[in-house]
Amino acid sequence: MGIPGVYPSLVGSKVVLGDPAQLALWVIKGQRPLSMPAGRYSTQMQQFGWMKPADAAALFSYLRSNFGNSGTPVDTATVAKALRQ
Repeated sequence: MGIPGVYPSLVGSKVVLGDPAQLALWVIKGQRPLSMPAGRYSTQMQQFGWMKPADAAALFSYLRSNFGNSGTPVDTATVAKALRQ
């Protein structure tokens, strides 16, 4: 459910359920997605640059299909392509 003003909720999150490339850039490189208004949260996303695209795709697929979410899986190629940008 997150912590209001500190950590966003994963439930129904536009970031989690939106463009998988934007999610990859947020989690791995710390780039805030356009769907998350600037300044809304006082904390910054930790960077998980050590994650391999296959591991990140598995994590994103899990987030998108749990916590009440029903998003489609994310494939490794989508994550790898996003990270090359």
